[in-house]
Amino acid sequence: MSEFFEPDEAPMQQPFFTPSELRDLTSQLYADGDGMIRLKQVGDAKVHGLQLLHERYEPGADTGESMIEHEANEGGIVIAGELEVTVGDDVRILKAGDAYLFDSRNPHRFRNISDRAAEVISACTPPYL
Repeated sequence: MSEFFEPDEAPMQQPFFTPSELRDLTSQLYADGDGMIRLKQVGDAKVHGLQLLHERYEPGADTGESMIEHEANEGGIVIAGELEVTVGDDVRILKAGDAYLFDSRNPHRFRNISDRAAEVISACTPPYL
């Protein structure tokens, strides 16, 4: 009888994920799903207050001419290819091993101006998407 009156326990959050268990957020960027940028999220970002992403930018991919601004901090490490990152008036082409970290309230943009795909592991807190 005591079990009836006990509060329900929150479901346990899994600590490990396979590639097939990552949540595809690509459609939240592009309604038409153009596929130039793919975003895959680890776990439930809202529960943890941290958004951890595996990002892939195909050649020519661009987050858009309009700069992105939102309440957060974000950082990432380029793990393959090259990615042009603009933060405010600063523009840099980052290569594998290079990283970024900035206040996301600063206008920013990501573009792949090379002829091969770029991959990034990034984090954003609080979650943006």
